[in-house]
Amino acid sequence: MNNLDDGFTFLMKQNHIGIVYGVLKRLNIRMDNPQFEDLKQEGFIQLATAYSKYDGDLGDDRICGFLYQSVYWHLLDILRKQQRINNHLINVDDDKNEWIDNDCGMFSPHDEVDGVDLLNQLWLRCTGNQRKFLCCAYNESLTVTQIARKYHVSRKTVYQWKKGVQEEFAKLR
Repeated sequence: MNNLDDGFTFLMKQNHIGIVYGVLKRLNIRMDNPQFEDLKQEGFIQLATAYSKYDGDLGDDRICGFLYQSVYWHLLDILRKQQRINNHLINVDDDKNEWIDNDCGMFSPHDEVDGVDLLNQLWLRCTGNQRKFLCCAYNESLTVTQIARKYHVSRKTVYQWKKGVQEEFAKLR
């Protein structure tokens, strides 16, 4: 087992930084990508860390493949985590996203007061079943399946409630 300094020494000799550049190329991360420098540094650190943990023979043949795979998995994990975070973000400045269609119907993400007022107007226009859907979807964040189980109805029925809410909302705009 080596220490981290040995890993960085290995990285700098005989052009082993090419391992990291190869991984970046495989992941389609180019130099004009804003994440390029950060991912490159993460790759260097991971390569040195993996080298320090490598227990096998330090012959260049097998260790380069091991290091390449280690850096690839590490950078792929980082990109996946960022993607998960980005999937949950909504850009409210973009005109295309002015109205968001989700399981609760369509709601405006703009002003909180306007949203509450809009929700109150929608509540007054909805039937009892549509109100059940609004309560469960908006307040309790239940899925269509969970709402169907709660009220002992089919999912199709809940989708009809949802469609009714969406139609009433469209009349408000």
